[in-house]
Amino acid sequence: MRTPLQHRRVAPGSGHPRLAPSTRTPLQHRRVARRERFFREAWPQISQAFASPTDAASDVEWIVGVAALEAGARILDAPCGFGRHSIELARRGFQVTGVDFSETELDRARKAATEAGVPLRLVCQDIRDMEFPGEFDLAVNLFSSIGYFSDDEDRLVIDRFWRALKPGGVFVLDTRNRDQLVRSLPPEERKRVNGWTLRIENAFDPATSRWRARWWRSKRAIAKAKEGAAELIGESEIRLYSAHELSAMLRPERWGHVELYGGLDGTPFSLDAPRLVLVARK
Repeated sequence: MRTPLQHRRVAPGSGHPRLAPSTRTPLQHRRVARRERFFREAWPQISQAFASPTDAASDVEWIVGVAALEAGARILDAPCGFGRHSIELARRGFQVTGVDFSETELDRARKAATEAGVPLRLVCQDIRDMEFPGEFDLAVNLFSSIGYFSDDEDRLVIDRFWRALKPGGVFVLDTRNRDQLVRSLPPEERKRVNGWTLRIENAFDPATSRWRARWWRSKRAIAKAKEGAAELIGESEIRLYSAHELSAMLRPERWGHVELYGGLDGTPFSLDAPRLVLVARK
């Protein structure tokens, strides 16, 4: 558990508290280091294997509709990764700002935007440090990008999105549905990635609602139809939220009615929905 509010520090230039490194417990230090290492070193190797332009186009079509955006609206995509949703939004004539702390992913986004012939404003920054007071008509946090910090810091991240929106702006948050995952998470998953096999060892801690994964890479042996030696490329850990927990983080004095969906296609939310999507208006 994080230290009390009075032991946090204020992030430079933000006016908002951030947990001071000196006040973190050894376990919290390890979690922070593991997360940053995973997203700087491991995730850029595999991120594009988990997403497709077709998926992004259909996601964006629904998001634009549910947000009822006007032409030329300003949109914040954070974290934006290699830009698949940002680019699809920009294709539709919106002014898009993408934020991510991985320079590797941002370089890919810049290249993809150039190839697509669309303008993107890209910012290298931790989403906990975002400062865009009242700039955007829509803000999106997609593809399970909440839960990598403490609960308190996740609340602060949501507050960052609130501050970034204009009055009446819309926030869309998309993540895994905790209540579905606990009943369906396999102990191991495998995926072919550019000629090698990605093996994911999964573990879920019901006491903390944290999903831990170890990501292994192995190449196919030439002489035998067996996998070669495996290399550990990273470890990740994410706090999964139930619908009522995540909804409670959107404080009613700040957000209007919060709608729940089971996917970025308007599927009704249920315990069996693999995704948890929140749509809220400032």
